[in-house]
Amino acid sequence: MSAPHWIGRNDPDAFQQPYVEAAHAVADAARDYQWARLLDLLTRDPGRINADRIGGSSGYTPLHQAAHGGAPVEVVQALPELGALRTLRTTAGEQAVDIARQHGHQYLQDLLTPKPTLTFPAAKLAAVEAGVHQVIRDREDIQHLLDGTTMRFPPLELLTETPGNELWFPIPGMYGGFHLQLGQVAGEPICIVDSWIRVVEGSEERRLVSTGGVLSLPFSSDA
Repeated sequence: MSAPHWIGRNDPDAFQQPYVEAAHAVADAARDYQWARLLDLLTRDPGRINADRIGGSSGYTPLHQAAHGGAPVEVVQALPELGALRTLRTTAGEQAVDIARQHGHQYLQDLLTPKPTLTFPAAKLAAVEAGVHQVIRDREDIQHLLDGTTMRFPPLELLTETPGNELWFPIPGMYGGFHLQLGQVAGEPICIVDSWIRVVEGSEERRLVSTGGVLSLPFSSDA
C-alpha cells in the first residue's frame, strides 16, 4: 500500500475543474449521509478519503461526517479500511470520536478511537512537527510555490497511525513533494523528510528532524 496523501490546499484555484467536481461529489455524499454513494465514490477514488471539502472551512472529512451523522457500523468500519485516519482533526481540533460523542453516537466510540502504533508526549511530537514544517518552508527551490498560498502542512499526529508511519505530501507545481516517515530513537520521536522534484536530476534532499534540531543526510531511494 502506498503512503497516504496529505492534500495541503483546498482552494478551488489549485485544482482543475474535473478534480473539483469529483471532490464536491464526495463531500456532498458525506454531508447528505448518502452512505452507499459515498462508499462507491471512495472505492473508485480513495485519494479523497482524508480530504475535506474544497473551498470549505470546517475541515470535515468523510469520517467526521460519518461520526456526525451516526452512520451504520458497517460504514464506519469500511472508511478506515479505505484509509480514513482516526487521528485527523477538524479545523476546530476535533477527531471523529469527539464528534460522535458530542452527538450521542456511543456505539461508534470504539470504532473511531485512534489506534496509534507510535505514541509520544504531545510536546515532543509538536517540537518535531515544527521542525518538519520548517524544513518544508526552507526548501529554496519551491518558495514561489508556497508564497501567497494557504498551504496546510501535515500534522505528525497522523503518522502515528498511517501504514508504516509514512505520509506523502505533494506540492502543486513541484512535480514532486515531501515523503515523511515517523520513527523513534531511544524512545524519542524523529522524522525522516525526503523531498525531490521528478523533473530535476539531483534534486533529492533528506533531513532528519528530532527534538534536538535538523540534520542533513545523504539521500537514498532504498531507505
